[in-house]
Parts: sequence; C-alpha cells; structure tokens
Amino acid sequence: MSLPAGGPRPPDRTSPDNPRGTGKAGAGRAYLERKRGLHQAREQRHDRALQTAEDVDAALSRLATAARRLRPHSQEMTGAAARRQILNAAYLLPHDRAEELAEAVETWRARTGAQIELSGPWVPYSFVGEV
Repeated sequence: MSLPAGGPRPPDRTSPDNPRGTGKAGAGRAYLERKRGLHQAREQRHDRALQTAEDVDAALSRLATAARRLRPHSQEMTGAAARRQILNAAYLLPHDRAEELAEAVETWRARTGAQIELSGPWVPYSFVGEV
C-alpha cells in the first residue's frame, strides 16, 4: 500500500504489548490481569474463611470444658462438592450448656454468613486420652 506524500500515516499497531501488529494491544495482558484478579479474590475469600473459623473456634472453645480440632472432612465425604470444610471441631460441655452453644453458633452464622453445621451430642471419644 502506498500513501501520497504528506498524507496521513496509518497508526502504528506494533507495541511491546502487541509485537505482531494485530490491533489488539494488551489483550494478553488484560487476560492475565483478570486471571490474577480472580486468583487474588479466591485467596482473600479463603483467608477470610480461615479467620472466621479461628474466631468461631475461639468463641465456642470458651464455652466448652475441652475442645479438639479434628481433620476436616473431604468434599467427597461431606457431599458438598462446591465448598470445602475449613474447620472440624469437637467441644465437650455439660448438657446444660448445649443450648448456649447452639445460640452461639446461630449468632456466628448470622454475623458472618458462614455455613456452620452443629451436630451432637456425641459420645466424648475425641476427649479420651491415649491408652
């Protein structure tokens, strides 16, 4: 293609972001920035979930005579493929404090929006010492 002398020049479509001159300067960079942003958001949600679990465990442990953290269940075991269990804990308390624990769990659910499951009472095997 030729241009008349002194006429307008076509825009330079080459740049460090776009060395081939396709006219989509920065498309690759924008994609990577979106992916990085998604990764950072996922990490922030996970960090908030861990902090919430720590806060819930601390509050419930204060109500209990003893508390134990157990290994979190896998997604296959919980049947919840879309979410991961962050905290699995057992709290030993007298029967007359069970309602207080249930109320504390409900307060934490409302305050944080966390999915907190409460079950029991169970046999206190988690609190039996090694033989």
